[in-house]
Amino acid sequence: MPKALACLLLAAALSGCAAQSAREESDDTVQILSTRSNDANYLVLFLNRETFLYNGDLPADRIGIIASRLERIGCREPRLLREKPQPQGGTWMFGRPRIVYYSEWKCV
Repeated sequence: MPKALACLLLAAALSGCAAQSAREESDDTVQILSTRSNDANYLVLFLNRETFLYNGDLPADRIGIIASRLERIGCREPRLLREKPQPQGGTWMFGRPRIVYYSEWKCV
């Protein structure tokens, strides 16, 4: 009985370390979608929010956040292929326009 309980606890602990799916890594700021394109593995939509932790208008912040999320879902060495900003209707506080950044990523 103690061995079985130890095995169950170990399996539960290791499941928290398992790679997640793209759907589990998406939230209201970042949407990660798998693609079947020949050159890109993921299409990512990033809303240009500004929080205490990051500024969505800064390329370095977007790249860092997206790369870390892709690594969590099992993408080795994520590489940005291209990015395109798409203005959205409306503004954020203080008049900043809303923008969605569409980017394509390749995994090694």
